[in-house]
Amino acid sequence: MSDTPPITERVLEGWVPPSQAGTYYLIPFEMPPSVARLDVAYEYSDQIGSDPQLTGGNTIDIGIFDERGADFLTDGFRGWSGSARSAFFIAPDAATPAYLAGPLRPGTWHIVLGLYKIAPQGCQYRVMLRFTHDAEASARAIDPPRLQLSRDPAPITRRADGWYRGELHCHTQHSDGDSTVEEVIEVALALGLDFLAITDHNSLSHLQALAAIDPPPIALIPGFEVTTYKGHWNVWGASDWIDFRTLTTPALNAAIDDAVRRGYLVSCNHPRTYGPPWELADSRGYHCVEVWNGPWHLFNSEALAFWENRLREGTRLVAVGGSDAHRLHSGPDEIARIGTPTTWIYCPDEPSPAALVAGLRAGHATISAGPEDPRLVLRSGDALMGDRIARPHDGALPLALDVRGGDGLMLQVFAAQGCIAEQRVRGDETSIALTVDVDDSPYVRAQLVAVDGNMTEMCALTNPLYLE
Repeated sequence: MSDTPPITERVLEGWVPPSQAGTYYLIPFEMPPSVARLDVAYEYSDQIGSDPQLTGGNTIDIGIFDERGADFLTDGFRGWSGSARSAFFIAPDAATPAYLAGPLRPGTWHIVLGLYKIAPQGCQYRVMLRFTHDAEASARAIDPPRLQLSRDPAPITRRADGWYRGELHCHTQHSDGDSTVEEVIEVALALGLDFLAITDHNSLSHLQALAAIDPPPIALIPGFEVTTYKGHWNVWGASDWIDFRTLTTPALNAAIDDAVRRGYLVSCNHPRTYGPPWELADSRGYHCVEVWNGPWHLFNSEALAFWENRLREGTRLVAVGGSDAHRLHSGPDEIARIGTPTTWIYCPDEPSPAALVAGLRAGHATISAGPEDPRLVLRSGDALMGDRIARPHDGALPLALDVRGGDGLMLQVFAAQGCIAEQRVRGDETSIALTVDVDDSPYVRAQLVAVDGNMTEMCALTNPLYLE
């Protein structure tokens, strides 16, 4: 008599018309009792790559919801791999990266297909389900823990000046990256970073992997990238799923509101050409804008303009940077690299992940091109960038700018009306005092740039001081 657990299979297939492009399609199925492993594979007609420039064929993403539900903003999410994988599995104690290990409870589950591109002739799909039955293994299943936002002091050296450097946006094998979470942590440590947020696309499984690293060798900030067909946004301090199926501004605002209610810090990511861009530009509710994503020349000036347009309206939004690195193993020609750029957060107290997120939320942050590159801090009296201050009666605002490593660069001060002051930096460790006319501007900010003829390269960028 064989001890091999019995296996049953099911096939789900159908056709979707081109009118459904850019939407999500739910396919229900019944999860039988006593299942210890679910294997899913799928295929579809006229397959092409996910590059937005490729057209004429089909690109179908895939994910899965369990018996808790698949309606908008419900909690049944168990994983999403986009179009990066053609197969995945879920078991009580293991799963394909991007999917959540844990119990396979009986009830109505759903495959979700993301109809990213649909060819003019439509798309024929086929989803194969394989259930491995084992009552004993199924009964032992528990939900593995996920990384939480810790208030415990991080295992990093406390810095006398209170400034900590790190990476806020990168990816691993738990979405479309090529590396493990351990490999990304190793690179961050080699760069001397103090904190790290791995933000895989529509994924929670990397948080299970990070929770298993005990003790962590770096301040780990939990989060993920909510990846939609209309734009991407990061959530930090997050350990529970946020719905990405937002095709309209009201739906996006509802998902952002859900994240805010949960206490997460929300960032509009790379609103620029090939970002992909932030298409639902009238949405609101996020706290931050990723103004610097990867090397500066990759259209980041568009993201900077997006942010400043909202600052001029009087909206308070924290500027952040992140590498968006996906590949550690593709060689020296890879453009996106961990720590490029680097976000610095001021944390005068014991540096826990929670304290660092609080500093970022307050706007006490500045961005440099890399962990060892020039950086800039903006103050006015006792106020630090990110703070609100009273507008001087005469409009003349005194500023103090601390420059590190900026010899020969151009210091520029901006308000709503544009550049209001600039001067060449002399010396690598210097403090510059300026008085600027802020007039009716709701903010003032500063940056360091390298100027070569008609070319200007951003080297460092501060958050604003806000004027009341």
